[in-house]
Amino acid sequence: MTGVSVPARRAYDASGRRAAADQRRVYVTVTAAALFAEHGWRGTTIAAVAREAEVSPEYVTKTFGGKHALLMAAMRSATFGRSGSLHATFDALRLEDEPDPDVRLDRFVDFACDAVVPMAPFLPAMIQGAEEDERMRTLLDAARRGHVEMIHRLVPLLATGPVHPDTVDELVVLTRGETYLTFSAELGWSAARYAEWLRRAIGRAVRVTG
Repeated sequence: MTGVSVPARRAYDASGRRAAADQRRVYVTVTAAALFAEHGWRGTTIAAVAREAEVSPEYVTKTFGGKHALLMAAMRSATFGRSGSLHATFDALRLEDEPDPDVRLDRFVDFACDAVVPMAPFLPAMIQGAEEDERMRTLLDAARRGHVEMIHRLVPLLATGPVHPDTVDELVVLTRGETYLTFSAELGWSAARYAEWLRRAIGRAVRVTG
């Protein structure tokens, strides 16, 4: 009796399924970003995001862990979702390796605008959320502390001499999202005009010439 060869069983390839799941998560995140930016914290519900993204509310909650986490995912998708955290992106500038203070300033202004401009539309949602949700309040407080810490690191890297004791506080205000929103939403400034102003203002604050 001759043996019959049995074809080897093909290993199951789950890559397509994972890719589809990733695409769905990204789509929900982008949908949530648009709703948070337009309607704020109070006007954006898990149910509304689910309805707009054509998924179930249970999927949104299970995937993101709650409304505060969904907002943070939405913000990351618009700002540093591809390059890591704010501090990691700041470290990647390697300002300490650049001998020219004007180049250091230009790099930081580009970095600040890349962060502030896409993030600013979410600020009202963050502030509303912090008023109503302790987890959002904790996240917002941590973000603000991290911003101040970054500016403390920045000033010695940009200064060409002694600076005023208020310099760190000045740069914190100059680079806050609320400041950009004042210029853009209330005064109609473009992002390019804000960038030009920011360079001049920081330059004066740290006494960088040119």
